[in-house]
Amino acid sequence: MNKQILFALAALITATAAVGANAAQAQDTRTAAAAAGYLSGGIGEDEAATMQREAKNYPLELEFVVKATPKDEFTADVHVKISDAHSQTVLDAVSKGPFFLAQLPPGRYRIEAIKNGQSKTRDVAITTGSHQHIMFEWIE
Repeated sequence: MNKQILFALAALITATAAVGANAAQAQDTRTAAAAAGYLSGGIGEDEAATMQREAKNYPLELEFVVKATPKDEFTADVHVKISDAHSQTVLDAVSKGPFFLAQLPPGRYRIEAIKNGQSKTRDVAITTGSHQHIMFEWIE
């Protein structure tokens, strides 16, 4: 496993622990935005395998593909915006690879994925213990 992945995983674990500690102290004021976290990547076999292993720990898995000839291709640099049921942005990031894993509390969300100016949206409901896999496709 390369050093970048290990560093990213260590940072994510640290951030998750910090969010958990803060949530325990101020549970009444915690918002969906404070609880949202993500992991993105999947370029190369090692990173792709890591993302596939980690996916089960996240309720939302996004996959980005460009429809091409002779076969579809994974894509990166997708702008991801996730908004809650009140249209509040809870996550706004750029995917560093074809896989994007989001840690979201239960609720209804709108996902907007933007690649080269082309926007795609999907609505999703996250429930406790669920895992949603959504593929976004763009035409070359």
